[in-house]
Amino acid sequence: MAVISLENVSLKRQGKLLLNNLNWQVEKGEMWAILGLNGSGKSTLLKMIMAEYFPTSGKMDVLGYRFGQGDITGVRTKIGVVGSFISERIAGNMLAEKVVLTGKYKSSILYKAYDESDLEEARQMLIALGGEHLLGRIYASLSQGEKQLLLIARSLMENPDMIILDEATTGLDLFAREKLLHQVERIADLPHAPTVLYVTHHAEEITAKMTHILLLREGAIIAKGKKEDILTPQVLADFYQSPVKLIPLDDTRFFIKPVL
Repeated sequence: MAVISLENVSLKRQGKLLLNNLNWQVEKGEMWAILGLNGSGKSTLLKMIMAEYFPTSGKMDVLGYRFGQGDITGVRTKIGVVGSFISERIAGNMLAEKVVLTGKYKSSILYKAYDESDLEEARQMLIALGGEHLLGRIYASLSQGEKQLLLIARSLMENPDMIILDEATTGLDLFAREKLLHQVERIADLPHAPTVLYVTHHAEEITAKMTHILLLREGAIIAKGKKEDILTPQVLADFYQSPVKLIPLDDTRFFIKPVL
């Protein structure tokens, strides 16, 4: 079942073409890495998927909603989002499990009554992602990587059909990044695992459980498909418009180095 379907979709804003003739389909349960350099259109594509922008032309369906036919704002309730804008709204003195629980109400505060069973649900979500050591700690005391893990757990509290991780490792050191990537992979093991869109401009963050890759450049899709078909020197050289070398990090991950 397709959770995202784009057919000849373009987007113009203030006379500027931001996304150009996109054709893309994402099936339920897939984990996509969206790879592109700065200014490639990644954030614009995400905003369109989240119904913040509407396509100027083409046919677009997201989670059963057809853009341009009726009210589609309900699509936002089916998508969990992890971004820096959320972190800035969290009170520093809030306990980790309560931060996770706010995801149930799509708010940065607990404005509704909750009981111990709600808190336990939040604890179990954090534990499922490998964050049991964070229980009982206050948000302000956590490292950047630990805060990111809380926000990922928070985004999963409503059992979304899709989760979007937008530059999730920005600002993390090497060790924190690797730990967070390992925890992101645990999403695929959840009982009701959502479809995942992982947005990055670092190819080495594409991990074993990421199934597909979308390459975006200047608002256009250059290549898309299964990971093993995209992570090749020829495809990546065409994408970057420059020769590149794939340096293995392990059996499944690669670092891309320009050939100068």
